[in-house]
Amino acid sequence: MYTIFIDSGTTNSRIRLLNEQEMEIQKTVKISVGVKNTAIEGNNHKLKAKLAEGVEQVLNLQGVEPSQVKYIAASGMITSGLGLHEVPHVQAPVQIADFVSHAEVVKTADFLSIPVVYIPGMKNDVTEENCADETTVDSYDVMRGEEVETFGLLNQLEQTGRGLMVLPGSHTKYVDVEEGTLRSCTSTLGGELIQAANQQTILSSSLSDQLIEQVDPAKLQAGYRAAEKNGLTRSLYHIRLFDLFSEWSRNERANYFVGAVLHEDLEALRRITKLGAEPDWVIVGGSNPLRQAFVQMLKTIFPDWKVYEATDKQVDKAPVLGAWEIGSLLFPTDR
Repeated sequence: MYTIFIDSGTTNSRIRLLNEQEMEIQKTVKISVGVKNTAIEGNNHKLKAKLAEGVEQVLNLQGVEPSQVKYIAASGMITSGLGLHEVPHVQAPVQIADFVSHAEVVKTADFLSIPVVYIPGMKNDVTEENCADETTVDSYDVMRGEEVETFGLLNQLEQTGRGLMVLPGSHTKYVDVEEGTLRSCTSTLGGELIQAANQQTILSSSLSDQLIEQVDPAKLQAGYRAAEKNGLTRSLYHIRLFDLFSEWSRNERANYFVGAVLHEDLEALRRITKLGAEPDWVIVGGSNPLRQAFVQMLKTIFPDWKVYEATDKQVDKAPVLGAWEIGSLLFPTDR
């Protein structure tokens, strides 16, 4: 039997086909559609149509019939109000069983009458709901999609004790984990800030679309120190000045730029760890080059921490394994 996994974000979605007998991803389809389309167009018609096409495409690529698919697991922003089926966040602290009990199963013709397991996201446990003000707002946070990514990485990189999952992407997510329980999460706008500053400001002429081609530890650290000394916005303008008045390459400027932004993300992390015990372990997921940049800076700023970098294969497989752990409890396998 097979299972299908839809991981849908703000602008992009991935559909993966898993062979349950081999526990290997057979095919992957990437689609340039996400909940941003719903926000712009005022309805989810395009999102639904493109994801349905993607499901048919991934089946055709492998020559699999819908009757051979046990279920589809859907995670990420697809379960938000802008997605296809809204599922309320579960409140931390949570384990796999909590996501199983709060997941919702829907069967429609849009997805070939295959049962779709919509997996909820997570929100922090706060004293009062919907009462955030300037003194309490920092204790609030939410995530959708990173919960299955966290469980999937834990499945592959087994750790004991209390640790921290670092998941850079459009939003940097810090997930506090203890013995398989997700205790809380903290988010920053780091990835979107990098993208916006790179593409929508004067810095676009001083940087490349690819941004970092190769991680340069010295320039990363220089950017970090600049933000620490001069503040973020002044440090970002340094990129323009390096372009005008130095022989620095685009890659060197890009590393300095990312290092300056990471200073803000790591300051947020420093504040988190001051509130509780230092982690027994740290796992860094997400895509490169941000993953490598985070690993480099974490080892520099927190030299006593045990920092583990996930591989590309582990990162790619993580959302599938995490969602499979939830889905397989609703649809037990015969393996």
